[in-house]
Amino acid sequence: MSDKIRRAERNEKPTRVFVFWSFVPEWWAKAIVWITGKQLPDKSDAWSHMGIGFEMSNGNAEYYEAIVQKGFVGPQPIKKLIDKINANNGRLEVEHLDMTEFQIIQLHGICKAWVGRKSYSEWQLIRMWFFERFGRWVGLHIRRTLDRLVCSEAVALLIYEYKYDLTDEIRTRFDEVNPNSAWRKWLKIKEA
Repeated sequence: MSDKIRRAERNEKPTRVFVFWSFVPEWWAKAIVWITGKQLPDKSDAWSHMGIGFEMSNGNAEYYEAIVQKGFVGPQPIKKLIDKINANNGRLEVEHLDMTEFQIIQLHGICKAWVGRKSYSEWQLIRMWFFERFGRWVGLHIRRTLDRLVCSEAVALLIYEYKYDLTDEIRTRFDEVNPNSAWRKWLKIKEA
């Protein structure tokens, strides 16, 4: 790739923000859905992962996500995500956020700054399982970790300041938000 093309790509601006929910039928994804999902009458809350993305001024789209053993990563071309989901007979839902140009650029900058600085918390997945099955009934919340997060927590933290609160009556802390609770809350936000 020439230096001229690299410079042009660096000058591309984000023009729109989206959040995505995905499911690929692997054992761990099925476990996440079994523990946290299928609580809506139509069972549409059957997601195992989520991330955040941006449509760019050059017509491309890129995304960021928190994943096991890699932490917060991106930008990655959205085609990579779509290809993985299609190859594995998975599902993807994309929802756009209503934000100003300044907010979009600001949020994109935060995502870029988090890459390599936020790690993934495998233990938090276990804590989330415990919270969903027992902790929420007896008031045992998940302890906050500032530099370690999971996919849904990352998205919840990133969009909170822009009027999108994915916490709910049960999951009152960002660390407790899971892809399915976020989906259920998103549906309420859309109705409002």
